[in-house]
Amino acid sequence: MPDADTRARPDPLEAMFTALREHGGLPSVGHALGRLARLLESDTEATHELANAILADVSLTQRLLRLANTISYRSGPQPVTTVTRAIVLLGFNQVRDVTMSLVLLDGVLAGADPARVRCEFHQALLAGCLARELLAATDSEEAEEAAIAAMFHNVGRLLVAVFAPEALARVRERAVHEHIGESSAAKRELGRSFDELTDHVLREWSLPERIMAAVAALPPRIDAPRTTAERVRVAAQFADAVAAALGEPNAETALAQTLERFAPAFAPDRAQLERMLEAASVRTREFEAACALGPTDSPLARLLDALPQESQLTAPAVEPSAQRDALGRPQNTQQILLAGLADASDSLARGTDLNAVIRIVLEAIHSGLGFARTALVMRDAASGLFRTRASFGDPRPNFSFPASGASHLFVAALAHATDLHIADVSADKVRAALPPWFNRDFAMTRSFVLLPLAVGGRAVGFFYADRPVADPHGLTPEELNLVRSLRNQVLLAMRAR
Repeated sequence: MPDADTRARPDPLEAMFTALREHGGLPSVGHALGRLARLLESDTEATHELANAILADVSLTQRLLRLANTISYRSGPQPVTTVTRAIVLLGFNQVRDVTMSLVLLDGVLAGADPARVRCEFHQALLAGCLARELLAATDSEEAEEAAIAAMFHNVGRLLVAVFAPEALARVRERAVHEHIGESSAAKRELGRSFDELTDHVLREWSLPERIMAAVAALPPRIDAPRTTAERVRVAAQFADAVAAALGEPNAETALAQTLERFAPAFAPDRAQLERMLEAASVRTREFEAACALGPTDSPLARLLDALPQESQLTAPAVEPSAQRDALGRPQNTQQILLAGLADASDSLARGTDLNAVIRIVLEAIHSGLGFARTALVMRDAASGLFRTRASFGDPRPNFSFPASGASHLFVAALAHATDLHIADVSADKVRAALPPWFNRDFAMTRSFVLLPLAVGGRAVGFFYADRPVADPHGLTPEELNLVRSLRNQVLLAMRAR
């Protein structure tokens, strides 16, 4: 219960809750985090949804590629040049969790003084990386889930640091004077513990119940975990407690107390703990470098700065330029298409499955040419219908039409296996040649390209890409040649099945 002084004054967090309600980014951040957390591992649609969510944000794409190309993430000499490739090489769960970190970073730090909250974010990132290291030898899915829970365990305190820094300062002063923990001091000073604030915010963001359970405060007495859920919960909060201890003025004493409390569940020896901390710290540094977060003068930052600088790129990733023309095409179109071609060729050589090659090629076309929506449509042998197999963009382009029996632009182009560029669908002749379902389902489209995928002179599918604006010129000869080369990679992958 709040003490008498707390009850006698206005709610010190009312300004924070008002700011949260008015902060335009946080509701959408919560929606994105909930959506990412609910994606299922190793599900084809979930993998594609994750890639689509990342590609919708150029900045997010750039930072993920930068991070995927650091030494501890990348698994080979070739740079990672596509989001799809990052998912294939790093694993679905790891890319999802890194993306959640980036989304949280953008949402929380938007409009805040970065220097003021950077130390708080240091702790969240280090806790997540340490939790992953702690369970890495047990189970990869448990490790990634613990990483999410550790990172989100102190969202309540992080938001107070951003939106009510004076209140956080009072909490810390009380914790020192009364020799109690910060969460208990928050309960007395603010009427809510940090754990209660975290629970409130994460429920507002609709995170899955298993994440909520892993974030829930542990009892004073900690026993050895008996189930997977308990192991994830204890590992996440052990990692967060270690990260917090390292930021204390008397770090060694705080760390010893933490290790003693969690000893029934986790009791790493000094060498094990140092190895895990070093690995987690290197990953934290890499994340911060990818996000352009510089070090602060904090004990935790000094710990990170003392570690070896091993995370430099050995080869640069090709990131889509933020500078775009009126059509949305990035300045480095040719570089992205060439990188996608190299990526697809390398995947073929490694024997990567057809779906991954398709997504790599489709992503290169989508990102490299700045289309609003892109799809690969394949003919279904059983029904004879052309159906969407993979796509990027929002809303996703969804095709389902028969290969024969109707006379319209799509059927004609596919019958002759002819590459097609439509500069403006509102032109009378074009509109008259389009099928009724296109005018109904593709109302946002103003221009598009259609590139048949032919085997033996017969179209078995096609690439489709559109824009919401007229495109009088279409692809340059160089771009068209590169796109055709990318298309050939898909054909090669199909033949290799």
